[in-house]
Amino acid sequence: MDQEFLDRLETAGFDKKMLTALLNELDQTKRSIRSQLSQLSSEPNDSTPVGRERQTRIRKMKDKISFITEEREVVRKRLAEIKANISSANRMQHKYRNGFELAFLVAAEQSLDEKQFLELEAQAHKILSQMT
Repeated sequence: MDQEFLDRLETAGFDKKMLTALLNELDQTKRSIRSQLSQLSSEPNDSTPVGRERQTRIRKMKDKISFITEEREVVRKRLAEIKANISSANRMQHKYRNGFELAFLVAAEQSLDEKQFLELEAQAHKILSQMT
């Protein structure tokens, strides 16, 4: 994957708005490339390259579309993870009465070894940060 994309993905983190903006930008770029590809393939003019050069440009455009599709899938999966975590948190919030969270935390601390508890706590912080 493109280093610029990876940097932007890291910057976006789990911010739903930033990820949606990145997804929209990827879609816009993909539409633009498809339009250029269509023009190159079906609307040749005097300045359009021919032969091997034309085929090379077409191949590069198709490759770029493939890369963008892969990048888009990464962003889509991250957005799906955020949505699943929010849905799960909302379901839990309405399912249990007040105080359950504290009781669950105490039970987890008593039942799990320290490493497992710390991993669970880190995951909870991650989910909580996604909800804000």
